Formats: sequence, C-alpha cells, structure tokens
Amino acid sequence: MAVRRLVTGNGPDGKSRAEIDGPTPGNIDVGRGVFDELWRTTIFPPSVTGDDDPADVDVAILQPGPNGIAWRCVTFRPWAEVEAELKANPEGIAADGKFDDGGAMEPGNPGWHTTDTLDFALVVSGEIDLELDDGVHHLKAGDAVVQRATRHAWRNRSDVPCVMSFVLISRDGG
Repeated sequence: MAVRRLVTGNGPDGKSRAEIDGPTPGNIDVGRGVFDELWRTTIFPPSVTGDDDPADVDVAILQPGPNGIAWRCVTFRPWAEVEAELKANPEGIAADGKFDDGGAMEPGNPGWHTTDTLDFALVVSGEIDLELDDGVHHLKAGDAVVQRATRHAWRNRSDVPCVMSFVLISRDGG
C-alpha cells in the first residue's frame, strides 16, 4: 500500500504549513510484507521541530531503541505465499539486509517474536490472525490491539494483503 504522509511544521513567519507531502520514503519490502515507516523518534519526549525526516530509512527496524517511538504501516502478504517461500527456502525469506529484528524473532518459529514495547495496532484493511500463547485471535478491518510486550505472531490467512497501522513505544530501558 502506498502511504501518503503529510508532515506539518511552522514556517519562519510562525504560520503552520505542510513541510512534507508525499509517499513515505521508508517503503521497505522485508519478504513477508512491506513496511512503510511513517515516523521514528529516538528520544522522549520527542522533538516537534527540525528539518530531518526520520522515516527516510533503508532498513526496517522492528523495535525502536530505549525511549523511542515508531509509527508504521505494514502490509502483510497472505501466509500461504509466505509458507510456500519458507518451504522453498527453510532458512527463511531473504529480506536482503533490510530488516533488523533486534533479536526479537524466535529462531525456528517463523513469525513469532516479542518486543519490549507498548504497541497500538489497527487493522486498516483485510483480515489477520494474532497468535498468542492462549490461541488465535481473528481480526478484521477496524479492529484494534493494545499489545503489551507479549509473545506473538501475525498470520494473514486470507488470499489478499492485510494492512495494519502500528505505533510502538519503547520502554526507557531502565
């Protein structure tokens, strides 16, 4: 999904304006899906000024660092496609160095991971299963999840992509 991103700021005259308006530069295919990085921060509280674009990245970093926040849209490919690729390549789907899981992904358990973050997730379109230790929870467009540093996996068992919006808030590491 191509995500249009509008970033506001204040001009020299103090008036609000659109400083960035267009597709996010951080559109990264990681094999199992596509990450559209919308914004990242590395400090808390985050700065609301500046000329940099923290979404202009080449690598999808799964979880923000200590005190960081990440906002992204993820387009999940249908799981049948992912499984077929995993069978063809048991070592995993190549992300060509474009995905940094920070050690969160479980070796030998495709898709299962735990991040030390508070995550807000919204299913924008399609359907997806959230797998937790207690079972499978089916979600559809309009459903939201508040995930609190839990072990989980996402599986799109439909035959069309599923788009989700995520805000990940990292803990202070303390």
